[in-house]
Amino acid sequence: MASRNDWTPIERCGIGDLLDQIPSGVFLLTGAFGDMRGATLVRWVQQVASQPPMLVVAIEKGQPLSPIIRDSRGFALCLIAANDPVCTRLFKQIPEHTQDPMISIPCLKTPSGAPVPLRATAWFDCEIVRHFDIEADHEVYIGCIHHAGRNATLPSAATNSVAKKRKSQTPKTKSAGARLATRSKSRPRRAR
Repeated sequence: MASRNDWTPIERCGIGDLLDQIPSGVFLLTGAFGDMRGATLVRWVQQVASQPPMLVVAIEKGQPLSPIIRDSRGFALCLIAANDPVCTRLFKQIPEHTQDPMISIPCLKTPSGAPVPLRATAWFDCEIVRHFDIEADHEVYIGCIHHAGRNATLPSAATNSVAKKRKSQTPKTKSAGARLATRSKSRPRRAR
């Protein structure tokens, strides 16, 4: 379909306040192929079908993640809290092609093998059904959702495991301490 010559795109500065009313959020798009993993923050995600459920995602062109998504034919879309300092700092800039951006944060693997940070509140594991390389600074992927899940946030999970560890260690410590106190009472102290 050819574009009309008498239509020119409007400048964003004139309609920025209107465009900002369209829902957007903080999402982390991840993928894996072989031993390569990639991730990038994306702002524009939308549900495009309900049967089967599908999502459309727009990512900036030139991402190291693009060939990983192309070769694996899938991606995971992770919902991230807008104020999450770890993910927003780690994925703010485009990583080098040779770096694994997920190496420093705890992750789980989706059934397709894509990494999902434990910090994500939810995730969708998608198979690529369409890819559009549009004449703009972003490219578009449509994915059919095959798996999805919710995560407990990392801080509360860590707190729960520490609390469980403390509860399980408390009786052992008290009984060992009681035995130690009994022994010291029965033995006389030596004068120094």
